[in-house]
Amino acid sequence: MNSGAFQTSLIKTGTLCFSAILFDGIDTASIGITGPAIALSLGVPVASMTMPFVMTSIGAVVGYLAAGYLVSRWNARRTLVASVLAFGSLTILTPHAGSIAMLAVLRFVTAIALGAALPCAVSIVVSESPRTLRQVATILVGTGLAAGGLVGGVLGGLLTKNHGWQSLFYVGGVAPLILVPCLMRWLPPARESDPAGSSQAYFELIRCLLSPPFKRGTLCLWIFSFLIFADVYALIFWLPPLLMGFGYSFEQSQFGGAFFSSGGLIANLLVIALASRFTISRIVLLASLLATLCLLGIALHAAIPSVIWFAIAGAGAGLITCSVAQSALAVALYPESSRTSGVGLSAAAGRIGSIVGPAAAGLLFSLQWSPQSIALAAIVPALLASTVLPVLANSASSRGIGD
Repeated sequence: MNSGAFQTSLIKTGTLCFSAILFDGIDTASIGITGPAIALSLGVPVASMTMPFVMTSIGAVVGYLAAGYLVSRWNARRTLVASVLAFGSLTILTPHAGSIAMLAVLRFVTAIALGAALPCAVSIVVSESPRTLRQVATILVGTGLAAGGLVGGVLGGLLTKNHGWQSLFYVGGVAPLILVPCLMRWLPPARESDPAGSSQAYFELIRCLLSPPFKRGTLCLWIFSFLIFADVYALIFWLPPLLMGFGYSFEQSQFGGAFFSSGGLIANLLVIALASRFTISRIVLLASLLATLCLLGIALHAAIPSVIWFAIAGAGAGLITCSVAQSALAVALYPESSRTSGVGLSAAAGRIGSIVGPAAAGLLFSLQWSPQSIALAAIVPALLASTVLPVLANSASSRGIGD
């Protein structure tokens, strides 16, 4: 393949995978954006949305853990197509849930498909990319989550106001189904497969990742992902109720998600530009510190009320950059033979955090903590995550991601 044809193929592949993760991000953001409206329509307190939020994260963990096994059976292309088809179809059914329990079950199943999509998309793009562009390609695909959150936040405010909260799920379900034929027509198969073709092989692979020379880096990466995802998803799901607690209207609170995701989107684009000049671990350390400062700004915004929107965008810039970059760290840390499972397990560790984070935030809401106190509590995971990064950088420096 000549240079021009290779570049065209890479751009086409990257665009398709980015689009799949974009719709993944829209779906993930939708449940948080519409949470207060869903609770109102079902006649339950907003805190009751904790169960659907948590089940969304549990389902995503199952999807991430299953990704390596499914890829070894079907290959990454088929697995990605199947996951997009599944979460698109299930998203359309979401407005028909007649109770919190039914909604929680539906979100759990939907999220399994959502969780399987990212590791497959990363695997396909990385396999098509030259070695020097693999971290950039990984971040670019992961940026689809932030872009989806931004689109979901903007659409959520507009569609809910004019057509009801149900319309966001209809739009968010139909769009992936339109993408499926495009994936089937133009998406190439991954050039590599994970060896986890059986449960025994899969557990052997996990044992390998927890053995030298990967053990220290793996544990630090999992801890970092857990802490960052706990913060990211607590804010994705609970930011609208938090803003309503600060005195903003329901319509204004829905745009909080758009500010959060727009900050992440802009920051990810900057990371792509800076990745060739600075190590990923250094960029992520600065991002985690930015998130800490901006979360403090949200908690103390009463002194300067207008600053809250900038603080939300800054928190999104820091936290979403960290959540996307953990995949880039995993890509650089693990060899090709275990890349899909390495990315999936790292993301699964993060999504375990995304179970704990929203659940903890829901508990604080049910205990009637003040919005300021809840925002201050969100600082703790971001700050702890920044302390793990130097250890991760040192342990992984031999593989090119450290300082």
